[in-house]
Amino acid sequence: MRLVTIAALLLASYPALAAPSLLGQWRIVAIAGVEKVDMARTRADFAENGRYASTIGCNRIAGKAIVSSDRLSFGPMMTTRMACPDPLDRVERAYLAALQAVRGYRFEGGKLALVGEDGAALVTLVRLR
Repeated sequence: MRLVTIAALLLASYPALAAPSLLGQWRIVAIAGVEKVDMARTRADFAENGRYASTIGCNRIAGKAIVSSDRLSFGPMMTTRMACPDPLDRVERAYLAALQAVRGYRFEGGKLALVGEDGAALVTLVRLR
């Protein structure tokens, strides 16, 4: 019984895992404040262990996705540090700022919207797999 209690405490203290509906590979199709996203170069992955990894076509970006019900936020993001050509550098900065402002998510018309506190879509994705 003591082992079960310890295991339950350890699991409770582990960051929330990505919700099953978020799991998998996605294509980033829109970012708030960005007129055009080169979708062919984008990718985002939600893993079962809560890990989030993505790119908009230049640097690799990774961190933790914290999911609870319809709430979603991201921990600090790590990125590679390659110099991105313009306008890709501006798109990447807008994307990173959007990820830090995400507070929830919703599915709409076959797309996944990562939303801010006011419910406005900050990043829109479509499922790859």
